[in-house]
Amino acid sequence: MTDNIRKNRVKKFREGIPLSVSELAREAGLTPQTVAKMEKGMPTRKNSELKVAKALQKSHEEVFPI
Repeated sequence: MTDNIRKNRVKKFREGIPLSVSELAREAGLTPQTVAKMEKGMPTRKNSELKVAKALQKSHEEVFPI
């Protein structure tokens, strides 16, 4: 199961703004559950990742490094 964990910087950037999970979700047009899954490193759709990166005013690569 730990093979599916994906490192990202969503929480770091979100807290730096600061925004709550719900506020970021609203800005990105997603559900808070989707944002929470991202922060835990669980798999999410690339389109959702792009929306979060845009809401954070960062590039996809900054938020979701390979």
